[in-house]
Order: sequence, then C-alpha cells, then structure tokens
Amino acid sequence: KVNSKIYFYYKLNKSFFRVNSMITFPLIIIFFKIFNIVTGTNKSTISNNESQRQKRGILNDPSFIWKEKEIFFYVDPMLEYTDVKVALNRIAKETCLRFKRVIDYRQSLFAYIPGKFFETNLGKRNEIPHKIFVSIYVRDAGKIIRETMRALGVDYEHNRIDRNKYITISRRQIMSNYLKYFDLRFERMTNIYGLPYDYRSIMHFSINEYAKSRNSVMRARDKLMELQMGKSKYLTFCDAKLLNKKYCHYPYIPHPFCLYGGYQDPRNPTRCKCLPFLIGNQCQIPLPNSMLCTQENMYFVAENVVTRNLFIARKCSFFLQADSRKKISLRLKFSTTNAQLTSHCTEENSIEVKTQNDLSISGYLFCPNGKELRLISKQNLISIITNDFPFHLILEVSYVQI
Repeated sequence: KVNSKIYFYYKLNKSFFRVNSMITFPLIIIFFKIFNIVTGTNKSTISNNESQRQKRGILNDPSFIWKEKEIFFYVDPMLEYTDVKVALNRIAKETCLRFKRVIDYRQSLFAYIPGKFFETNLGKRNEIPHKIFVSIYVRDAGKIIRETMRALGVDYEHNRIDRNKYITISRRQIMSNYLKYFDLRFERMTNIYGLPYDYRSIMHFSINEYAKSRNSVMRARDKLMELQMGKSKYLTFCDAKLLNKKYCHYPYIPHPFCLYGGYQDPRNPTRCKCLPFLIGNQCQIPLPNSMLCTQENMYFVAENVVTRNLFIARKCSFFLQADSRKKISLRLKFSTTNAQLTSHCTEENSIEVKTQNDLSISGYLFCPNGKELRLISKQNLISIITNDFPFHLILEVSYVQI
C-alpha cells in the first residue's frame, strides 16, 4: 500500500478550503407543415417580441420555472424518437426530473417538433405544450438536451454576464433572425449559483452556430477549448448542478457540507453528489484507481522534468501538484502501436485534463489521435481523469514546475 498526504485547494463562494486527507490507496407540435421546414423557419412560439427584462429575468422569476417534476412529452412522427429518448434519459440520470412519453400532443408539456435548427423559448411560457424544435438535418442528442434545459429555464452558457472574459462574439457574422440567442444577460436578472464558466457546457454554442457563412461567430480566449465548444453530448457536472439547484433543492433536509464542488444529491438529499472521481461523506477522497490503471495517483511536481508512463483504462484519476503559487508545464502523449485510434475527441473516447484547482470546471479532452498535448496549468494542480475510457493504453506524461 502507498500512503500519500494530499492537499487539495478548492474555491467556493470566494473562500478557500484546504483539505488535508491521509489517503490509503489499495493496490490500487402539433403537426409541423412541410413548407415551414423547407423554408427553414421555425414558425410558432419562438418569441421575438417579449420584453428584454422578461427574457433576462427568467431564471429568477418562478413563473418561468416548471412546477412539475415529471414532464410529459410528445415526439412528432417525423423525428427520430430514439434521439429524444436518449437525451431525456441523460437529463433524468443526473437530476430528480422524470420524463414520460405521451402519444396525444394535447396531453404533453413538452412537444418535440421538426424544424431547421435546434431552438426553443427560454423557460415556461403561456402556451402549453412548450414547443422544442429539433433539426431535421442533423441528429444530435446533445443539442436536444441543450434545448430541453433551455425550456426548463437554463440559459445558454455564452450569455453569462462574464462571457467577455472567456469568448469574443462577432455579431456581424450571425444571421440576423438569430441574434437574440447571443444577447448578453444582466447578472442581476439571472442566477448562476456561483458556478464557473464552462466551455464544454452542454449549453454552449459551437464557434459557427447560426453563422451567415463558414466564418466563426465566436472565438474562445482559451484556444485549446475552442473546438470543444458546442460538441458535448452529455451534461457536464456544472450543467447538472445548475439544473438541480433550480429543480431538485431540498433546503430543509440536512446533508453534509460537500467539498470540491459537490452538492446535495438530487436523488438522495441526505448525502453529497460528488464529482465522479471523488468519494466520501463530503467528497473528500479520490476514488481508488481500478486494477487496470497505475495504482499510484498522486505526484508532487518539482523543478526538474519528470517523465512517467501511466497505465490508463476505465475509472482512473491522477493528480499532479506543484508548490503554492507555482504552475505546471505538462506534455501528454499516448504510447501505442497504432499511430491513431481516433480522429475526433469526444467524451466517449478521451481522457479529461483539468488545469485548475477548482475540480468542477470541465477540462480539455485528449484522445489517442497520434498527436501530443502541451499545456500549462492555471494554478498549481493538474488532474488527469478517465471516465469509462474505452481503451487500455499507456499515457506518457512529462511535467515540471514553473
């Protein structure tokens, strides 16, 4: 057994918590007219005329939040029902919300109907059922999740008041009818529950969504994150947390104080909902690595370059920690006889590299594509996480404190 004293730093509500843990690792619609689809206009209730104050205040106004925890939904026969089912199952898995299909359009709360783009109104409106348009040109469960969450009252990530710190938007490149989806929301009108900006949020647009041409409508200040925006197929930890804070919060049920971004479990409110690589009553302990992974998972970074080969598979986590106020320079490369196992990095085929001390912030996706990844941490901690990684490979890791 290897004993490691691990120090994690976590920022929550502008306060830093330092956790000292002695960890013992074991070896270790209504029918939608074809004409409207062809012309590319989602006719109906996608409102252009409501007051901006009303739109911007939607997350804080209870009249725009659904009281129902079980959502009856209808899927137009022109759409692929399986895509909607997959999307709703992924939301239900992370929340207290449940979704039940109905055949009668009039009995539904949400109606998934065909359109040119994925879009819907923000939050509950007067018209029931609430129409959620699904593109007939693209099959994308992630975007169905995105628009369902928008219908539930969650705004797009790029409309946060602090977006200018993370992205730039070129409004002249956006189709005029869709500029409304890029309106900056005022902080006093919305509640983000102190959550960080998440480039990989399911609610984030891609760089060319609603573009007039192939030009980009937005660019990320973090260039490594740019191609990963708008590509998620699953809720991130922060996506689920935001939805649960609004719909699955039980203030009168006591639960432990949760660390590292953990929060009250929506299904078992007496305990913490932890990041997938943390366990413990307060989410204070790293999940032991599976037997297919390198067992040692905590490494202290010094001023000399160190190179290690890590065996990685499903459910592994590794932490690199430098001295306080220092950063880490990191190089990653998959050592494999195949030069390339995949060409596009997704949640299903990648490891996640987190470069901030706030472990809840989504990291970079890195997959065995024949390339290497070089980066510098934002603070003094780097986390390398595998969530159901489908390969058994060796990851070459080189790091140094700077």
